[in-house]
Amino acid sequence: MDVAAVRKLIPATQKSMYLNTGWSGPSPQPVIDAIVNAVRHENEEGPTTPPIAEANRAAKPKVREAYAQFLGVTPEEITLTGNTTHGLNLVLSGMTWREGDELITTDLEHGSGFVPAYNLRARYGINVRIVSLGALDGVDTIVGRLKAAITPRTRVILLSHIMYTTGLLMPLHDINRMAHETGVQVLVDGAQTFGQIPLDLDALECDYYAGPGHKWLLGPEGTGALYVRRDLLPSLQPAAVSSHAALNWDNAGHFEPASGSSEKFELTSSNVPMLLGVIAAIDFLQGIGGMPAVQQRWQGLTERLRQRLSTVPGVAVTSPPTGPTASGLVTFTVAGWEPRPLVTALWDREKVCIRAVPFPAGVRASVDFFNTEDEMDRLAGIVATLAKEGPAA
Repeated sequence: MDVAAVRKLIPATQKSMYLNTGWSGPSPQPVIDAIVNAVRHENEEGPTTPPIAEANRAAKPKVREAYAQFLGVTPEEITLTGNTTHGLNLVLSGMTWREGDELITTDLEHGSGFVPAYNLRARYGINVRIVSLGALDGVDTIVGRLKAAITPRTRVILLSHIMYTTGLLMPLHDINRMAHETGVQVLVDGAQTFGQIPLDLDALECDYYAGPGHKWLLGPEGTGALYVRRDLLPSLQPAAVSSHAALNWDNAGHFEPASGSSEKFELTSSNVPMLLGVIAAIDFLQGIGGMPAVQQRWQGLTERLRQRLSTVPGVAVTSPPTGPTASGLVTFTVAGWEPRPLVTALWDREKVCIRAVPFPAGVRASVDFFNTEDEMDRLAGIVATLAKEGPAA
C-alpha cells in the first residue's frame, strides 16, 4: 500500500493527526467527489426529471449489492439504514417480546445497545442480563461467561463485535455457534468493524448484524446497513412501514405484506448522493488492497503504538495486546489525567484528534491504514510530555 499516495486522497490527514475513525472516518476525495457531483447533477437537472428519477431508483439496489459483496452475503439480506443504532432497533423492535423474556448483553457496550435493551425492559418487562468482561479476557473466558448467563428464557444475545471502549475483538464465530446450540439468536453491533476487519457474515454464522457507513468505511454520515439472515426475515416485524412493506396493496383494502423482504424496513425518500458515497467508499477500500491490506496495515501500527506507550512512565495501555482479541482501537490512561482534559490537551498541543471513552475510562486512539509510523511515535512522545508535566492547575 502506497500510504503517502493514499494520504493525499484524504484531505483531513493534511490538517491533523486523525486518530478518531472509530467515531467518524475522514472521507477520501473520491467519496467527496461522488457525493458532491451527485448533488450538483440532481439539482441542476431536477430531482424528479425522468433521467434523474430512473438513476435514483437504481441506486438503492446498487448499494445493497455493494454492501452484500463487502459482507459476504446476498443483497436480499441487506436493509439500508441510517446508522448502526437504526439497525439494532429494527431488530429489537421487530421481535415479539413477552414479560420474563431475557436479553443478554455485556458491560462494555455502547449506549446504542444498552438503551434499546433497557427500553424493552421498561416496555415489555423483559430481563436484561449483563455479563462482565475485561479487555484481557481470552476466547474461552468470553464464550464461557456468555454461555453461563443463558437460561431457558433467553431470546437473544446483544453484543458488539469490537468493543468501542477497550477495542476488544470478540470471538464472534465461537459465540454464534455456542448460542445457536442453545436456541439463542445473536444481534451484533458492528459499529467498529465495517471497514476495519474483513467480514464474511455467512461464514461467521450471523443472525443479525448492523453497521455504519461513516466510521472505518470512510463513507458519509447517515448511512449504514443491517444484515438479517434470509430465513429470519419473515419473523421480524417492521415497527414503521411504507409501500416497501407491501407486495401488493390498493385503495380498496387489499394488502399483501412483503414479510420475507429486507426492504420492508425501509421507508420512502432516500438521500441518493449519500448512498452513492457508500459505493465510492467501498470501491476506495477495495482499490487500495481490500480489507486484508487494511487490517495488516493497522496491525503493524497498533503494535508500534502499544510498544511506545508501554515505555512511558505513568501510562497504562488498557486495550488487548497483539493477538486474536486485538483491534485498531488502542486505549490508554495517563496517571494524574482525566480522559477528557487529556483529549483536549492533545488537540491543543499538536492537533491530535482522539477521544475519551467511559467504562473503563481512558483515551482511545483509532489507528487506521492511513495513519503513519511517525504519527505513532509522535503521539507517544506527546503523551510522555503531558504525563511528565501533569495537568495544568
